[in-house]
Amino acid sequence: MNKKKVLLFLIVLLSILLILIIAILSKKPKTVWLTDNEYLYNKAISFIVNEKTNGNPDNNKDDFQVFTDFQGFGVEEKKKVKYAYIWILDQSYFVNDNTLVSSSGSSMIYKFMFENDEVVSYEIPESGEKYTSSLRKLLPDSIEDLILSYNMSDERLKLKVNEHYSYLPENKND
Repeated sequence: MNKKKVLLFLIVLLSILLILIIAILSKKPKTVWLTDNEYLYNKAISFIVNEKTNGNPDNNKDDFQVFTDFQGFGVEEKKKVKYAYIWILDQSYFVNDNTLVSSSGSSMIYKFMFENDEVVSYEIPESGEKYTSSLRKLLPDSIEDLILSYNMSDERLKLKVNEHYSYLPENKND
């Protein structure tokens, strides 16, 4: 009879432990890396182009354009919210007296937040001495070292600019 009580006690104890483990694991948000993410990258780029266009004091100048190139580093989903990690290179130009003029630009990593596949917000790392620590807080461990050593080429962006402004007599793209 003692063996039956001990066995019953162990079964109850193991059942309680199993329930606790399941409860703890179910509270942690699951992260799923999505592979079908090109449409989210495109929405993020459109969002940035719109923001850079509307926020630029040169946007009313002749043939003002914002050009972009990007490298996606993945999209993860946690509790129906998607986070896209994208390095975006952007540069804006306009034409003055038949000459191409560079307006503004940047090259950096962005963390976009999407709800219902629409951009809700984005974050970028801080500049200066806080860059590395803020970048590490911003990114998942799996890509932060890659981003710290990443350097995006501007060759494709220059091709887009040269193609668009090919009508200028001297198409210079600094």
